[in-house]
Amino acid sequence: MSADAPDHQTPLPDPPSNGILGRLPSQYVAAASKTLPDPKATPGDLIQAEVDTGDWGGRVRLSFKKQQVRRSKPRSSLVFWTCFHAERVA
Repeated sequence: MSADAPDHQTPLPDPPSNGILGRLPSQYVAAASKTLPDPKATPGDLIQAEVDTGDWGGRVRLSFKKQQVRRSKPRSSLVFWTCFHAERVA
């Protein structure tokens, strides 16, 4: 952004931290996601699961949020969990 930018333009906020998710091997994310309930039958939008990663990093807590994608067919949509954060559990 230039120094003479209008006052109504503000910089974008920093993206939220995803913890150690970027370094966590994908097989552990998959293992945790397999333990989650059906997203259509779950009332909340957020859920957490823990998985043991063994020698990689011990116990890890993963946070998932519910996503919904609407399809072009009427009354048709796909609901699924997506992982957005991971942290080591002490």
